[in-house]
Amino acid sequence: MGEITNPVASKIAGLSFDQTEVTLAERPDRTSERRSESIFAAFESTDSANHVEWSIHWLRYCAVVAASVAVLLFAVAGINAFIDPFGIYRLWDIEGVNAYKPAIYHRVRLFKAYEVGRVQPQTIILGSSRSHLGFRCSHEALAHLDGPCYNLAFDGATTREMFEYLQHAHAIRPLKHVVLGLDAYHLIDATSFTRPDFDPLVLLQPHDLRAVRFVTGDLRLLTSFDTLRASIDTMEKQKEAQQNWFSPDGQRIGKIFFRQVEKNFLEFGPRAYFDEIDRLEVAFQTEGMAPRPGSQPAAAVVDPTQSNFAYIKRIVDFCVANKIDLRILITPAHAHQYEIARAVGASSSIENGKRRLVRLLSDVAGAHPEQPALSVWDFSGYSSITTEPLPPLGSRDEMRFYWDSSHFKEVVGDYVLDRLFSVFAAGQVVPQDFGVQLTLRSIEPALARERAEQEAYRVSHSEDVAHLRNLVNRAIGGD
Repeated sequence: MGEITNPVASKIAGLSFDQTEVTLAERPDRTSERRSESIFAAFESTDSANHVEWSIHWLRYCAVVAASVAVLLFAVAGINAFIDPFGIYRLWDIEGVNAYKPAIYHRVRLFKAYEVGRVQPQTIILGSSRSHLGFRCSHEALAHLDGPCYNLAFDGATTREMFEYLQHAHAIRPLKHVVLGLDAYHLIDATSFTRPDFDPLVLLQPHDLRAVRFVTGDLRLLTSFDTLRASIDTMEKQKEAQQNWFSPDGQRIGKIFFRQVEKNFLEFGPRAYFDEIDRLEVAFQTEGMAPRPGSQPAAAVVDPTQSNFAYIKRIVDFCVANKIDLRILITPAHAHQYEIARAVGASSSIENGKRRLVRLLSDVAGAHPEQPALSVWDFSGYSSITTEPLPPLGSRDEMRFYWDSSHFKEVVGDYVLDRLFSVFAAGQVVPQDFGVQLTLRSIEPALARERAEQEAYRVSHSEDVAHLRNLVNRAIGGD
C-alpha cells in the first residue's frame, strides 16, 4: 500500500525557517508610526497653546494701548473744550484763564463758522475784509429785517468761500436776506480758490446730518494737538489781553482795530500805513507777472466751472431757488486801488466782469418773472468819496472815509447800505455822485462816465498816479 500524504503539511514542511522570517518581516510595523503621531500631536498641542497665550497677550497689549490713547484724547478734548481757544463753545469764559482768545483773530473763518450756529441769523453779509470792516448789522436798514443779522464776511474771502458759507448759514437756519459785497478782483476772470485756513469739514451743506459735522468738525478739533497748542498759547497770553475788535454781530470794529491793535497804523501813522497798503496791493496784483529770464509768462487756464463768476452765479442761483432777498454791491475802494489795477492792465477785465454780472442778473430776472428783479449797485467809481485826498506825508491825521486804500470806514458803509435799501437817515445825506445802479440800459453810460472821471483824476492827481505806476513797473521788472 502506498504512503498517504497531507498536501497542506507538505507545503508547510517544504518552507524553510529563513523564508518564514522574511515573510514576517515584510509585515508593516504600526507601532513606530503611532509613536511619531503622538510626538507630532504633542508638539501641535503645545504650539496651539502658545499661540492662544500669545494672542491673549497681544489683545491685552492692544487694549492697554487703545485705552491709553483714549484717555489721552479724552484729556486733550477736555482741556480744549474748557479753554476753547477758537471760541467754538463759549462754555466758560474766565478772566485770567481763557477769556481772552487770541487764536480767533487768526482763525476767523473757523470762528465765524461756529458763530453762525450760535446767532442763527436770517440776514447775513458776505464779502471780504472791506465788508467785514465797513458794514454793521445795527444799521437801520438791517436792524429792521426779519431775524438776527450777522456779518459773515472775512479777510480775503473768495467767491467760492462765500458760496460755501452761504450754504452753511442756510443749513443752520433758512435765510431771508443776503448782502453780497464784491471787490474788483472778484469780477476778474480767474479761478476761485480757498485760502489755507478754509476748512470745509466744519461747514454744513444742504441736507447734511449734524452728527457727521460733529465728528468731522467738532470732535476732530477737540482732539487735535494743534488745538491743544492753541489752548496752551491762550493760557500763556492772558496777561497780554487786548480789547476785542469783534462785535457780537461779526463786524470787525475799525476804530478799535486800527487805533488800538494794528501796530503799523499806531506806530507810523495813517498816511504811512496808507502807503504801505498801496505797496502790498501792488505786490498782490503783480504776483506772477514778473518775467523769468529766457521765458514768457504763460496765460493761466481757467476752468469755467471753478471761476470767480461761476461761484457768483451759484450764489445768485441759490438765493433765487430758496427765495432769499439778495442785494449785490461792488465795494468802494479808494481810487489808488483802481489806478493800480489800471497800471497792471486789469481795467478792461473789471469792466467786462461788470457787464457779465449785469447780463446774469437780467437772465435770472427773465427766467423768474415771479420774483423781484435783482440788481447790482456799483460804488467803485471815481466819486467824492473814493477820491478823498490823502493827508500830507508824515501827517498823523486820519482820513474821513478810509483807513487805508482798500478799507473804507463805517460811515461809508452806512452810505452804501442807505443806497442799497433806499434808506434816508436823518442828518445823513449820501453824496449824489456815490453809487450807480447797473442795468442793461445803464451799464455802458456808467462805464463811459467812469473812464472820463478816471482821466480827470489822473490829471488832477498826476503825482499820485505816477508814483503808483512806478511801484507797478518796479514790481514787474519794468523801467
